[in-house]
Amino acid sequence: MNFIPTVTIAKKEIGHVFKLPFQVLGAPIATTVLYFLVFGHAIGGRLGAIQGISYTEFIMPGLIMMNMITGAFNGVFSSMILAKYMNTFNDLLVSPMSYLEIIMGFVIGSVGRSIITAGAIYLTALFFVPFHIGHPFFILLMLILVGACFALLGFLVGVVADNFEHASVFPNFIIMPLSFLGGIFYSAEMLPAFAQRLTYYNPLFYMINGMRYGFFGISDVMPVTAFAVVMALFVVMLGATWQLVRSGYKLKN
Repeated sequence: MNFIPTVTIAKKEIGHVFKLPFQVLGAPIATTVLYFLVFGHAIGGRLGAIQGISYTEFIMPGLIMMNMITGAFNGVFSSMILAKYMNTFNDLLVSPMSYLEIIMGFVIGSVGRSIITAGAIYLTALFFVPFHIGHPFFILLMLILVGACFALLGFLVGVVADNFEHASVFPNFIIMPLSFLGGIFYSAEMLPAFAQRLTYYNPLFYMINGMRYGFFGISDVMPVTAFAVVMALFVVMLGATWQLVRSGYKLKN
């Protein structure tokens, strides 16, 4: 595998952070501040502690994960739609780069952008509640895997989609509902038994709880289970994306 072209694509994707700082960083930070003010202070002050930590601390890992997921998906999706519209993706297909090198260039770039976004939200959270990081390596691992999963999903949808109007379908009707139902604002222990069983089928539930374990050492599932689910999802998404690019569906003229 030749890393030079892959890194070149990744640098281009990460560069969007500095070209569009308000869009990439400003919007997630503003949204996070609103969540902290409304849920963390206005509502959380009346709920008390959950699993031994304050409500503001409890929702913080989920907010980081939600913004990272959305950013990873939207970043690659936008790049793919533009590449198809401007017919520049064909230049990559006819280059000596392998399909895997092309895919990983977009994924690595998106993960880099997402980690920068996560760091900005983490620094924002410090203004509302002080906390320490319990397992930094596990947090980094989850950030990389989750960012890669949704970068691959953005790549897939970008290949299949015909225009930017399709961009709102996945974030608004799939990603956002699954995020809210994945335990950002509540623990699965607070749900009735039937709802708990349904929650275990939500992949974002494992991502959010994996992040919460990384910060505070608490989780509704075993951390190894959360890691295994996210890793399995990454492998499936990578295989599906590679196969789609290999087939040339909506890519090769």
